Amino acid sequence: MTDPLSTLAILHGTDKFGYHDYTPNYFKLLAHLRDKPVKILEIGVGGYADVDRGGQSLRMWRDFFKNGEVTGIDIQKKTLDFGPRVKILQGSQVDPDFLHEVIAERGPFDIIIDDGSHRNEHIVESYHLLFPTLAPGGIYIAEDVQTSFHPRFGGSLTLDEPNSVGFFGILMQQLNTDSDDPLIQDVAGMERYHNIIALHKRDTTRADRDVFTSSLFERFEHKLPKLIFHGRDDVDLTALTKLTGPTATAQNDSAADIAIWTLSEDAPFDADILEARLSDMGDNSVLVLRSDDPAHDFDPNGEVMEYAMYRFTLVDHVEILVHYPEATIDALAPMVYSIERTHDALTFHKSPNAYPSNFAYDAKNPQASSALDQMETVLADATDEGGLVQYAEILIRHRSREAAAGILKRLEKLGATSREFYLMAGALAQRERRLDDAERLFTTALLKFKNDPQFSVMLAGVKIGKRQLETAEEILRNAHETSPRARAVIAQLIKVLTLRGNLPEAIDLARKSVTMFPQPDRPGRFVLLGQLLRQENRPDEARNAIQKALDLAPDNPDALIELAEQALIANDVQSARHLVEKVQAAHPANPSLAALLKRITD
Repeated sequence: MTDPLSTLAILHGTDKFGYHDYTPNYFKLLAHLRDKPVKILEIGVGGYADVDRGGQSLRMWRDFFKNGEVTGIDIQKKTLDFGPRVKILQGSQVDPDFLHEVIAERGPFDIIIDDGSHRNEHIVESYHLLFPTLAPGGIYIAEDVQTSFHPRFGGSLTLDEPNSVGFFGILMQQLNTDSDDPLIQDVAGMERYHNIIALHKRDTTRADRDVFTSSLFERFEHKLPKLIFHGRDDVDLTALTKLTGPTATAQNDSAADIAIWTLSEDAPFDADILEARLSDMGDNSVLVLRSDDPAHDFDPNGEVMEYAMYRFTLVDHVEILVHYPEATIDALAPMVYSIERTHDALTFHKSPNAYPSNFAYDAKNPQASSALDQMETVLADATDEGGLVQYAEILIRHRSREAAAGILKRLEKLGATSREFYLMAGALAQRERRLDDAERLFTTALLKFKNDPQFSVMLAGVKIGKRQLETAEEILRNAHETSPRARAVIAQLIKVLTLRGNLPEAIDLARKSVTMFPQPDRPGRFVLLGQLLRQENRPDEARNAIQKALDLAPDNPDALIELAEQALIANDVQSARHLVEKVQAAHPANPSLAALLKRITD
């Protein structure tokens, strides 16, 4: 059954459900605040640089917290309007002055969610700036901390500073110290899930969090959960039974729903024993490792906290393997769904933890497949395009365009107008050779998103297919004038100019634009320039362009083949043959080889 927050996530099309499995955990974290007049701050609106895109999760929070006030901040300008209870402000998540203004105008916040740049240094710095301003009893959530293991975001396998998982892991280890640092002292507890770390701020007017008040135990309500004790068996379970009702006794770990291990001289910590107990327990069971002397047993440099840090890191074992396939991951990692840390306890929730990374999404993964089934069910009668667009996009990327065809037809009947809808529906029409439909969709999109580079390129592509080259050129020139550095527009305009026989302008544009493309693409751009110069009968310049390509990529097959073409024109058959044989040895399936070999042989 899909929880209410995940249902809203699906309907509004936020990737917090589907590509990620966040909202089931957010529901567990935040459901008790649903009817309260909370103030929520979310860093990151989404939609990248487009002023009219993003905000799906802001709408989800607005609808979930009916009495709440939602604030979104983003480095990019946004013109979205989600009603009087939602406000979007432009600024950086690490700009102290801007954040001070946001808090003064809209805070203090009860919930802060960092879904911003995902760069490790930004996650750590935002926590330093914002956690002290969080309302007492509030919840601070760092999302997408899988970037701790992603080099492009400053991550590493060794958690080199600044690193979000490393930073929060050390903070977890230090909760029992006498630190006067409010970033540690004011943390009442922490929860660790796949890609998420949540911190509960201490409320000095209330007692510290009791491990047994965790909503993790609500799953056992009225189910007569079976308990087993290791060490003391006279633990105060008042808070637990208030959630679950009566309990029963298990004779061994494999029969237990909840195992409670109290550390003592008679029951000292042993990582091997803990792992054996967790391995024996069934899915959706809970092991509580607690202490009557946490200052001693949970010493930051002690054995328990060293192990806790290890397990805290491995919650993201799926993400680690995406970027470090040779990393050592133990057999227990896929079985530990979450870890909770309170002042006197560590709690391990045993349940499958194998949801795929968004960097290597697998729709066939059992957990991801179940999520897609839930999306299909929730969206069966949906009339809001947001969720349908997100679902169609996942189907197209991870199943097929045809799998999304029915959803796209529904969206068209609903009068969908989002950028994503036009892109998907138009691309499907092109794939099915329905050029008139593709033309209509992209033309409508360009009326809404004037001179948009992506739609300009796609409509021009349709016009090229219909041999309407003059119109295609006009569309691309307009887009190029508005976005002179849009690489897709440049590439398509060069193609149209070439087809129309305007080689001098095509050459000029190709030459000027080489450095606009990323380094890996530049050999190909020089090859194109060489081809155009050859067609324009400028052999010296053509050879020079190909030499530049080979300087960047000495074995580039396209550059070698173009050089062979140029050798043939110069009647140097021997050099052409040598170049073709070199390509054939390394790239025997290259589609250009057969025709070129035939010409050499003839």
